[in-house]
Amino acid sequence: MILITGATGHLGNVLVKRFVERGERVRIIIQPKDNLESLQFVPVEVFYSDVRWNFSDALKDVEAIFHLASVISITPSKKKLVYSVNIDGTKNVIRLAKEKSILLVYVSSVHAFAEVEKGSIITEEIPVDEDLVIGDYAKSKAIATKEVEKAFKEGLDGFIVFPTGIFGPYDYKMSYFSRVIIKYKLGALRYTINGKFDFVDVRDLADSIVELYKILKSENHKKVSKQRFIISGHDIDFAQLPKLCGLSSYKILDDTSGNILSVLSLLANIVFSIPSEFVPYALHTLRLNYTFSKEKLSSTLPYTPRKIEDSIHDFFNWLNELNKRKNMCYNIN
Repeated sequence: MILITGATGHLGNVLVKRFVERGERVRIIIQPKDNLESLQFVPVEVFYSDVRWNFSDALKDVEAIFHLASVISITPSKKKLVYSVNIDGTKNVIRLAKEKSILLVYVSSVHAFAEVEKGSIITEEIPVDEDLVIGDYAKSKAIATKEVEKAFKEGLDGFIVFPTGIFGPYDYKMSYFSRVIIKYKLGALRYTINGKFDFVDVRDLADSIVELYKILKSENHKKVSKQRFIISGHDIDFAQLPKLCGLSSYKILDDTSGNILSVLSLLANIVFSIPSEFVPYALHTLRLNYTFSKEKLSSTLPYTPRKIEDSIHDFFNWLNELNKRKNMCYNIN
């Protein structure tokens, strides 16, 4: 049996389903008030807890913990919660995994890697350093990643994956990126900025984690054991993103206009809790112009990520089906 934290999130619900499809027994940890809509009719064992609490009772017969649970925030509004869940929660998971001698698969983020020169190729050799990244989320993931690697040196086994931006269907909680492409599709957002970032389809990410775990449990486990793996997809040029979503007429803001808009967006988010598309952190990330290497992952298992166009198409198809079932407010045609 495996245990998955963050199981109702975007990656979580897809990963749960992938393991169930393969005949794996799955137990999930969710918070008492969490919504199980994304796992409706999926045969899983549910254990209610917080990753910061003692959930040792949930570890009976568990061979591996897949620790996905984290708080993602691109504004300072959730700073305390980000550090508490992402660091303290991970430390707690490590402690329990050590006590029970359970494998640990940790989902970190490429944002945990130290920021190097713009336009660089980012590989698994780049150091993880909270002092060389910007933003509370990035810092929290860097600190947590170092805690996992420290535990690996002390005898715990498993591996760490570093996804780029996650997108695609089954995003029941509507991530920042999903909200952006919905607005483009509806014509509710008619401007964009220059910059790019790598995004990976959630299904490709989940499949890669499943395959890496399969290798970890095989005679070739040394290829995966205690290793880092970047899981990337393709670059998305934000100047072209509205067009990919079907919007033909829109404005590309110059850097100065983008900077002004980002500051105003952040203020609106802080003061009025208005969801914002292009806050300063988002612009900073898009302008780094990094390329995230697939070399290590591709040399470990067969890997061909889906095309961006296919992922966006599948996202809107899934959203339409969800709309029909729930009569939601989005009307994507």
